Amino acid sequence: MIFHSIFNGQLGKRRQNALPAVPSPLHPLGFLLQGYCCVRHDEHVSYGNLGDTVPPFGLAFSSATNLQNVLAVANEEGIVRVYNTESKENVLLKEWLAHENAVFDIAWVPGEPQLVTAAGDQMARLWDVRSGELLGSFKGHLCSLKSVAFTPQDKAVFCTGARDGNIMVWDTRCSKKDGYYKQVKQISGAHNKAEPNSLQKTKKKRGSTRGMAPSVDSQQSVTVVLLRDQHTLISSGAVDGVVKMWDLRKNYSAHRQDPVALQTFPYPGSSVRMRLGYSGLVLDSTRSNVMCNCTDDNIYMFNVSGVKTSPVAVFSGHQNSSFYVKSTVSPDDQFLASGSSDSHAYIWKMSSPSDPPMMLQGHSEEVTSVSWCPTDYTKIASCSDDHTVRIWRLHRETDEVESRLGEGNLVGWAWPKSPKKHSAQTEITPAKSQRTHGVINLSSPRPAACASNSASLPLPSSTTSPLPKTPVSRPKTPTSIKRWLSLVLALLLH
Repeated sequence: MIFHSIFNGQLGKRRQNALPAVPSPLHPLGFLLQGYCCVRHDEHVSYGNLGDTVPPFGLAFSSATNLQNVLAVANEEGIVRVYNTESKENVLLKEWLAHENAVFDIAWVPGEPQLVTAAGDQMARLWDVRSGELLGSFKGHLCSLKSVAFTPQDKAVFCTGARDGNIMVWDTRCSKKDGYYKQVKQISGAHNKAEPNSLQKTKKKRGSTRGMAPSVDSQQSVTVVLLRDQHTLISSGAVDGVVKMWDLRKNYSAHRQDPVALQTFPYPGSSVRMRLGYSGLVLDSTRSNVMCNCTDDNIYMFNVSGVKTSPVAVFSGHQNSSFYVKSTVSPDDQFLASGSSDSHAYIWKMSSPSDPPMMLQGHSEEVTSVSWCPTDYTKIASCSDDHTVRIWRLHRETDEVESRLGEGNLVGWAWPKSPKKHSAQTEITPAKSQRTHGVINLSSPRPAACASNSASLPLPSSTTSPLPKTPVSRPKTPTSIKRWLSLVLALLLH
């Protein structure tokens, strides 16, 4: 599909009769990824309430027919901005303050101009994107919400996961109580990890933090939730190293002990860290494979439609030292893209997980969320702790147009990652890098204290203000896009 999108452009229109409708899977199309770049017009700075720059945390493209190419982005100060990624004049369509707290994740209502925000004030909220009107609030969690997700078919039901260790399912068709929607189903302690003397440790913590909600270390935070279909939910945690699949037809709240999942996918790696988890989950279009961003610097792909619990593929080459790095799959299931703690985004060919990934270079801090446009397969969005959002496009114009753009207008470009294997690195517990006088300190995950009942702001982000960008010379591309397309034509017509 990415290949087909390219040839629907200028070159494809001129030679439409000479090309087959669908490219043969035998042709190596991965090299076309080298055409991705980001120009200055596609770089958007994330601003807070007072005009200062803040990190964006969540972003997602709309799937609605009348909102094609529309991207929503939420940031650390609770502001949501909606961009038209195909406009050069009216790029920013709407912005509003969704929460007086950080918004960690957003999800569009399938096919509708509405979205749900999940924030650090312990609530989710439903918004009309065109007017910015609040349509409903969802209250029940006791800590910051970390994830929100719909199924592609259901507009009324969505799920949330939070630092309180609970998973909740909501239905907008239900009536409100006291002005808020209440959860219709709850899975408590979904990712609890049994530890020796955990009761004693909890008592000691409670004694020293009187009046505060427990931290993520004792609550076993739920990091990501997905709805595979109307009956099946997939989740991950911050410390147990396990991906779980739940049957929503079961009443988990009736059990006092830790709930038992329908299927469990144990940690398949070799890390011996005490606390190991996943920062991102994404399903392919068939809803049968889930890609899991693990904090051991690997992305594991599990097949959730069978009985096998070991990964069917492993993607490596990036770095993941926080619980903010997420991934996205191209709508045609050909490619997997992920953020990374080394300030790049990475793209792998799904059918060749062992091949070195393509790097998207240009960000100056950790790349967190990424999103593939569902209506334009040649477009990817990324956000970073450098306080910017970038739109990456697969360059399709001729060399003359590219020369008019000029390298000075480029703020990001693709470059193949060296196939050279990296030496084994010392195991560290994932954490946001904290800078002290220019030195990066890697420590255990910062205790993610739950927001108080007064919905105070969460603990300050450890991200730093973006440093002045130093001029970076773009690596010289060995061949032009025109040459690549000529090579593909030769292969197809051979």
